[in-house]
Amino acid sequence: MSNELTHKKSNSNSLGTVTLIIALISLLVSGYLFVKSRNATVDATQQNETSMERIKRTGVLRVGYGGFPPYTVVDLNEKDPNKKVKGFCVDMVNEIASKCTPALKVEWYNLSWENFNADMNSGKFDFLADGTYATIPKAYDFNFTTPFSYFGLCVAVVKKDDNRFTKFQDLNRSDITISYAQGYVSGDFAMAHLDKPKFKSTVVGKDAFSQLDDVIMGRADVAVQDVPTVVQYVKNHSDKVKALWIDNPPSSVAGCFVTRKGDQELLNFLNASITIMQVDGTLDKIDAKWNSLGHFQKLNLYPGHGLK
Repeated sequence: MSNELTHKKSNSNSLGTVTLIIALISLLVSGYLFVKSRNATVDATQQNETSMERIKRTGVLRVGYGGFPPYTVVDLNEKDPNKKVKGFCVDMVNEIASKCTPALKVEWYNLSWENFNADMNSGKFDFLADGTYATIPKAYDFNFTTPFSYFGLCVAVVKKDDNRFTKFQDLNRSDITISYAQGYVSGDFAMAHLDKPKFKSTVVGKDAFSQLDDVIMGRADVAVQDVPTVVQYVKNHSDKVKALWIDNPPSSVAGCFVTRKGDQELLNFLNASITIMQVDGTLDKIDAKWNSLGHFQKLNLYPGHGLK
């Protein structure tokens, strides 16, 4: 009888232990599933948040750049990606970040001009801060901010002793070859307005100046590019080439920052920031520092009736 009671008690204790273990396992599994579900919800929320929501949550402004002196000047010897770039647009971004409360931290990411669409849609950065030219094809896919400057297009580089061309339409002759950078706006403009010359397309990588070498090397009579690129190139090769129509370029284009479609709140924030810097003199101060190569829109202010 005693053995039977002991056996029953032992079975009861074993059953109780098993029940307790099962309960603990169930609790742990439930806890794991809850945490996993919560993390999944947080991840999904963060994946669906807009750039502006992420900026406010993290306090970090992630900014792309392509390299376009003096707007973004890349130091190839600098290893730190956040110290690798400086310039007119960099100062603009730093000014915006420092005026926020609390101030935002800025992280910089290099964009490839050749892979513009893919890099813009990669999600690596919130917006592109460079002297980006606003065009209809790009505006179809992305948002352009309020212009901060305007740039001359389709100015020419010719050999120093070449005096054949006085105005842009003088290029419309069949005995010359015009070099243009593939995918650049100046080439598009030249081909749309000139039907007689031979056109030589040059694929430009990270060195936008390489296309202009076609004139020095005798591969083309004329090379067309934007004002900032031509001014800097001719300055470095003034013994061999000269620039035409710098003061009266055949066309112009707006220079803007770029955001992805759907980031309307971020676009509004950048538009307001650019307008504020235009009005309060910040852009003038940055221009004096970097000797920028574009034109600025002059505000036409007039007094209200209370000031007359």
